[in-house]
Amino acid sequence: MPADLIIAEIQQAFFEYRANFKEPITIFWSGGRQAEIINAMYKALSPWRMDLDNVAWQQSAKNLREVQLSFAVPSQLASVQVGIAGVTMTAFNPDWSRAPELLRLFQAGLGALKESIGEEFQSQQATLGFHLRPPAARPFREVVAQFVNAEALGSDAAMFGVSVYYSDHTFILDSSAAIQGGLFVKLVRNFTPEKPFEEMAKALYADEEAALRRLGLKLQ
Repeated sequence: MPADLIIAEIQQAFFEYRANFKEPITIFWSGGRQAEIINAMYKALSPWRMDLDNVAWQQSAKNLREVQLSFAVPSQLASVQVGIAGVTMTAFNPDWSRAPELLRLFQAGLGALKESIGEEFQSQQATLGFHLRPPAARPFREVVAQFVNAEALGSDAAMFGVSVYYSDHTFILDSSAAIQGGLFVKLVRNFTPEKPFEEMAKALYADEEAALRRLGLKLQ
């Protein structure tokens, strides 16, 4: 890695994992069978001090896709939402020092869920997003300008945005709405149903390193 890379100042990061079931689990939303999911998830997530106050049932959904059970894990700033079509797991302000614990948490939740519903996944997707504070050496506008035709777009543009779509992942740069002069980075990667969580994490880490390197930055 080049020695002149600057350590990135990452703010307001978020991680989101989504998996779609092969078939909707409508059977678990009748006859009180959602209790089977609640029992399995409660046992799996209890090591992270999740209690019944952290379990919510969406009772005002407008349609079946919005129906879900939510399990909040405040100790990890994380949550798990189980719907009829799939599962979503999120973590706020994650950093790679927390990755091993978050991996254990999410693996425990996924394992318990799959065992309780007896349904396999059709697809998996992981998203990592974060805001970057501008480095003193060079404004982000100048950095991002190298990826676009700045002359054609106009020299008076305050900032440029870039979206790059590959067959299995997406790389997005945009102006930060949270940090003055900052940059918002979003990395999305699709995975096969059988891909283990550890390998997904490694792929996202490599994606983040590559994205920061393009911006002249690096992880700590």
